[in-house]
Amino acid sequence: MNDQVVRDGVDTIWPIPLSARRGLIHPAFAWSGFTSAFASIVIGARLQGDLGTLDAVLAAILGCWLLFIYSAAIGFAAGRWGLNSQLMLSAVFGRAGAILPGVLLAGLVAGWFGFHIMLTTTVLSEAFGNVDISPLWLFVFGVLFATPVATGFSRGFGVTAIAFPAMILFAAVIAVRYIAPSFGTLLDGPLGGRLSFGTGVCVAFGMFVVSATMTGDIVRYCRTGSQAIHAMAIGFIFSNLPFLILGVLIGAADVRLDEIFARHDPLSLALLALVVLSHWTTCDACLANASVTLKSAFPRVRWGIIASSAALFGVVLALAGAMDDVFAWATFLTAVVTPIGGILIADYYVVRTHIGFSRARNVGFNAAALIALVFGVAAALVARAFLMDEVTPLIGAPAAGLFYLALAALAPDTLGAWLGRDSLGAEAVD
Repeated sequence: MNDQVVRDGVDTIWPIPLSARRGLIHPAFAWSGFTSAFASIVIGARLQGDLGTLDAVLAAILGCWLLFIYSAAIGFAAGRWGLNSQLMLSAVFGRAGAILPGVLLAGLVAGWFGFHIMLTTTVLSEAFGNVDISPLWLFVFGVLFATPVATGFSRGFGVTAIAFPAMILFAAVIAVRYIAPSFGTLLDGPLGGRLSFGTGVCVAFGMFVVSATMTGDIVRYCRTGSQAIHAMAIGFIFSNLPFLILGVLIGAADVRLDEIFARHDPLSLALLALVVLSHWTTCDACLANASVTLKSAFPRVRWGIIASSAALFGVVLALAGAMDDVFAWATFLTAVVTPIGGILIADYYVVRTHIGFSRARNVGFNAAALIALVFGVAAALVARAFLMDEVTPLIGAPAAGLFYLALAALAPDTLGAWLGRDSLGAEAVD
């Protein structure tokens, strides 16, 4: 398989060969452009208001580190074997069984596409005097932001990489102009808030938990599993975490971003342009995530149809108000997504041991994995309902993973967890 074949789209149904992988820099910049989102600043500022400054900083740190550890455990295998997220799901859940978790992940990450479209229209409305923006504008921006992916231009997350330097510039201006003058009084406000610390951790964790589970779509271009871990460390620890903390400091300094944009001077307009750019590239990454997964699950459907459908679904979710409370949305994701990751991790590191993804399952459904997925989601949703989101990130993944291992040990043949002897044709590097 050569580079041209990869560009033509076979990379959605076959592993990326070593000859076509790009190393560390491209995946690291793609992840950084994805996670250095303006939404991280907005959520960080809200965490400060609901938790207090110190608890918000600690929740951001703990949530991002949990997210990094979780994604690294998945991403190592994806980077080592050159697999996108749907190929990993197929290797674990079976060819047909993988459609359920794949469509679920694609739909949820398309929801983030819709959320950032909604955030774009909200920011622009506030910047120009709370102008009433009709739902039509959600579709207008949806078309604009979806076009690069739908046409195949940014299928490899290339557009996303330009957001990181743009947002570094945005952060530098905000820090120097608005936060530095209040540096000595940042901790003078309330140190506590109405939100529980555990919920704050869930929010920081849940912001990117869907794409972290689908990290193979980006890190498959790394040459080794170690490079994939480095790329995710750059994305979550050195990109997303600083922007979350920046949002916390903005809240502590009592700076209102909407008032900055509403000044309409050259600096505020330049900052507004950087924010719109950030929304576009984040939407681009979300839609690429969804489209790669759906194309891999349904290879006969044209790429443009898949990407356009995912974008439309995300906008419809936004119009339906699914993400109006972003904290509730993030904590919901920690419950329904992490069991998928827990099963992937358990299968790769325990069931497969030293053979990795060199063998495929000759079954349509790995019933053990699907049953464990239902069990893990149910356990996490119960924890979310009755423990007020305190431990949701720590429930779904281990519950599903351990239950899967038990089922795989008890009845591997009957439940479809037994590994066949067919090679996936992937090239792995330690």
